[in-house]
Amino acid sequence: MKNPVSALLFFFFVHFQTFCQELPVEITSLVPNHYVHTTYQLIQNNPFPSNGLIVSTSVGIVLVDTGWGLEQTEKLLAQIEQKLKQKVVLCIVTHAHEDRIGGVKAFQQRGIKIIGTPLTAQKTVAQGLPAPEGILPQDTTFRVGDTTIQTYFPGAGHTDDNIVIYFPNSKVLVGGCLIKSYVAMGIGNIADANLKTWKQSVNNVRNKFPNAEFVIPGHEKWDNLTSFSRTIELVEQNSKK
Repeated sequence: MKNPVSALLFFFFVHFQTFCQELPVEITSLVPNHYVHTTYQLIQNNPFPSNGLIVSTSVGIVLVDTGWGLEQTEKLLAQIEQKLKQKVVLCIVTHAHEDRIGGVKAFQQRGIKIIGTPLTAQKTVAQGLPAPEGILPQDTTFRVGDTTIQTYFPGAGHTDDNIVIYFPNSKVLVGGCLIKSYVAMGIGNIADANLKTWKQSVNNVRNKFPNAEFVIPGHEKWDNLTSFSRTIELVEQNSKK
């Protein structure tokens, strides 16, 4: 492109498109009545995925974790309404980082119950963000309609408040950011991590739920059970630094 003005205009057009690109929101069928929700934020100018779970129960939709931020959560709730034709009755958050609690306000505005552990609620308030109700025991089993839900705190790892959520009927485990994807090339955000206990916490989850057939990590791909071992590899690599 010989004309310098044309070249400059082309440069700004391409970069404006990149800046204004629409970040996707995805709902992917997993097993009957269970769907992975994936929302995105830009990391180093590239869309990076964050996963949660949608479960259709006999009384409405249960979500594990909000979308990544308020805008993505708004889009997610709109898609659920459009595609699944069922009201959302509950959201459970797994720890107090934006990719898990960034959309709390969207649920509160709609009058949808959103809960976390007392520690997660405290940590969210400390960040000056809208907080979930801190009423969820770290380790408990309860039912929503016809669906059994187990929550479990395995110990500190990615954060000191990270819990996992298990659905025994479907054998789906939501590991949140405690569990890294089997394709993960790095350990990610460790600002609030405990690298000394993370490995044992992962093993605690694996021992607690040996029958899990699907393990949904906080980010990236979930279709392989080697996410446990990959997480431990990444923790060990970073512990040596």
